[in-house]
Amino acid sequence: MAKTRISISLKSEDAELIRKIAAENGLDVSAFLVMAGRKEAKRLAEVAAAFAEIDARIAAAEAEAESLEWPPVEDLDPAEVTRVEAEIAAARALSAARRRGAAA
Repeated sequence: MAKTRISISLKSEDAELIRKIAAENGLDVSAFLVMAGRKEAKRLAEVAAAFAEIDARIAAAEAEAESLEWPPVEDLDPAEVTRVEAEIAAARALSAARRRGAAA
């Protein structure tokens, strides 16, 4: 089976730890990292699957929120409108950053 070579950069102490643990378990570094990578990829896929439904509901709610009238029809203090809009933007940015972090 053809193999693909990838290169990673590690802190020297991380590299030494990986070499040590791999050797203690009868593995070369490549086999150890493949095993660890597969395990982590599986874990992340399971997390994504576990949260898929709620993530879809959140996305739908956010999409629906985009169509809501803002500010509401009743009169609001302009400073309050600005404050609330800033809080909403900050919450959306945090949510997007979290999703990007999970996907990475």
